Amino acid sequence: MSPPIIQRPVLIPHRWPGAARTAFLVERPNRFLAVCKLGRRTVEAHVPDRGRCLDLLMPGREVALVAAAGPLRRTKYTALLARSGSGAWVSLDPGGAPRLVAAALEARILPWGLRVSRREIAVRSSRIDLLLEPGDVLCEVKSVGAARDGVALFPDAPTVRGLRHLALLSHLARRGRRCAVVLCAQRGDVRAVAADDDIDPAFARALRRAAAAGVRIGAIRCAAHLDGMELHCEIPVLL
Repeated sequence: MSPPIIQRPVLIPHRWPGAARTAFLVERPNRFLAVCKLGRRTVEAHVPDRGRCLDLLMPGREVALVAAAGPLRRTKYTALLARSGSGAWVSLDPGGAPRLVAAALEARILPWGLRVSRREIAVRSSRIDLLLEPGDVLCEVKSVGAARDGVALFPDAPTVRGLRHLALLSHLARRGRRCAVVLCAQRGDVRAVAADDDIDPAFARALRRAAAAGVRIGAIRCAAHLDGMELHCEIPVLL
C-alpha cells in the first residue's frame, strides 16, 4: 500500500517585508494608531484594520510589528498581528485577504475550480475585488478577524460599503451574472464564519438575501504566523 500523501502547508508571506517583532499594546488612541511597548521603548504603529478590533487590541495584549518603509510615514511601525484571547495570532491586514483567497483558489484549498483573471474590477460605482474564470465570476472578499465561541464574525463594525457590495452582487445575480462572496477568516482558531447580527443586522440580512438571490457564499480559514499566513481549508458559512 502506498503511503498517504501529506499536503504541505501553503504559507503566504505578509505584504509588509521585514521581520516581525513582538510588542505589547499600551493604548489605541484611534482606529489607525496603536501605541506599543517594544522592549524598553514606547513606539507608535499604524493599524491597517479600520474595524473596532475590541476583542483584540486591548491594553496589555501582545502584537506583532514590522518596521515601516518610506520617508512619508508618520509612524515607524505597522501593526501586523494581534494575539487573541485563545492565544492565536490574528491578522490586522484586511487588505491582504484577496491575495489569500486567490492563493487558496490556485492551491484548490477553496475547491471551486476557478482562478483569478483580474483584480479590482470597476462595476458601476463600486470596485469588486476579483474576477474569476471560467465563467466571468465577480467575487468580493471580506476579511474576518473577530470571533466568538469558535465562530469568526463579520463585520466588527457597521459597514455601509459591505452593504453596497451585497446589494450590487444580489442585483447582478438575479439578472444571471455569476457572483460570489468569500469571507476570509484570518485566524486559525475558528471552525466556521457567520454574519454578526448584533453588530450589523442589516449586513446579516443582506448576506442571507444575497445567498437567496444566487450569490455563492464561501469561506476559508487562514492561520496567522509571524512569517506569513498559512492557508488552512474551506470552512462553512452559517447563514
